[in-house]
Formats: sequence, structure tokens, C-alpha cells
Amino acid sequence: MINKFAIAVFGWAATSACAATLFVQPAQAGTLVGDWYYSPDSINDSMAGADVGGTKYEIHNMAMQQTSDEVIFAINSNLSLSGTGSQYAHDGHIAWGDLFMNFTGQSLDAANNAGELFGIRFASNNESDAPSLGLYSNATGKDIVRANGLLLDDLADYNNWIERHGGDPSIGDLSATDPYFNQNRHIQNVIASGTRIGDVNIVDDLSNLGLDFGQFGATGNHTFAFSVDRELLPDGEFLAHLGPECDNDVIAMDGELEEVPEPTTALALGAVGLLVGASRKRRQGDDAS
Repeated sequence: MINKFAIAVFGWAATSACAATLFVQPAQAGTLVGDWYYSPDSINDSMAGADVGGTKYEIHNMAMQQTSDEVIFAINSNLSLSGTGSQYAHDGHIAWGDLFMNFTGQSLDAANNAGELFGIRFASNNESDAPSLGLYSNATGKDIVRANGLLLDDLADYNNWIERHGGDPSIGDLSATDPYFNQNRHIQNVIASGTRIGDVNIVDDLSNLGLDFGQFGATGNHTFAFSVDRELLPDGEFLAHLGPECDNDVIAMDGELEEVPEPTTALALGAVGLLVGASRKRRQGDDAS
């Protein structure tokens, strides 16, 4: 993958690397600021009816923070957590889809066909086949865009339509034409199958998270966040993506989860620190005497 990041549990140190295989150069490079990794998206690549850019589906940014206990995702968008009404949707409503994480290093279709995705259902009112909110392993995804009003043929057709109408399509850390996504179909946006392995927690109070989407110049009307248990996800590089049920904008993140030290290791490090401190105090006492 490209533009990888690492967040260390102690110190939050960032590293970067370059690999030249599966994915092309992203449209916009992700940024690590403080404890958050941000994946800005184009601010004019959504559509609503004949309108392009700045619509109620526009996704501005996705951010992720890893702690010793949680992985937290935050979304800044014109679409609220509860979704929005739509005359084009079969049920009159567009909700958020599910967030997918792919740790395999393969394309989305390859990992999906093998049932090797992780999926997070965080929107209670969407049309996911996941039976309840939560984190799912061995997941597969499907798209439900036609039932929700997107009648363009595939991703390539969507990108071309946006460009013809003055927009600038991108998919977060990836370009709009990155081979990670199959250009001949729409991007999978809800869970089709999987095994529920944990809960998802909606973050009610964002004020203490240290988020700053405003540093990227343009922000959406809504910000929300949710978290899952860190221990339930593997270590290593991943690609994540998320969009509404209509796929009228999609964002992706190219990231990495660092290994969390075992509790015994952390305790051992703490004990070493205490012994060193005690030794220094004894030496200071001897010097004083």
C-alpha cells in the first residue's frame, strides 16, 4: 500500500513507507495530526439529482485514532448519522452504508469474494444484511445503489458523469480510478454476510477527542464518531471505505493498526521505570551524605 501510517500506543510516532505494487498514487495524501490520521476527500464529487459538488451527500473527511483499547473512526460530511430523505430511494430515505476494512493487501473484489473483509455496521436505519449493529469478521459486501436512486452503470460511469458536470472525483486517500476498486461495478456499501464479533459504540461527546477537521479548509455540516474494540481487529496495513446507501460519494482510508503491547509487557516497562527512579534517588541520597 501507499502513504502508510503508524500510530504507536506510547508516543504516537508516525512513520511512512512506499510500496509499488497494487495501488496507484492517491489523489490526496493522508495526514497524521496529533493523535488522528485524516483522509481528506474531494469537496465536489458528490451528486444529488442533477447537482454536483457540495450536495447533501458530500463527504469531506474521515479520521481514525488508535488507542490501547479502541479504534475510533470520525466522519465529517454533509450527511448526518441519521441519513436524509430522498425522492429517488425506494423507501424515501438514504442512510449511511457500513464501513469495510480490508487487511489482505488484495483488491476489494478479491477480498470480498473470499469473505475476508471486516465490516462495521454503525447506522441502525440502513439496509445492511448484518442483523444488528456491531463489528463483523469474515464479511462480504454488496451494493444497493440502484434501489437508492443511483442509475449510472458503474464506478467509471459515475466518475465520468461527475467530471462532465464540473466535479473532481476522488476517493479519499485513493484516486477515483485506483485499481483497488472495480471500475466496472459500483462499490460495495453494505454487509451481505459475516460473523458478528463485537459491539460498535457511537461517541456521544466529540468535544474531548481533539478532532480538527477545520484545518483542511472545508468541513461538512455534520461530524459523528464510532469505535470498536482494538483487540478484535488484526495488526497491520488496511484499506477502509465508506459511503451512503446510494454511493453518491465514497471515501477511502489507507492506514495501519499498530500492535498493542501485552499488559505484562507494559507492566514490566513500568516496573523498570520505578526501579531506575528508585536507584537514582538512592544515589542522590548517598551523594548528599
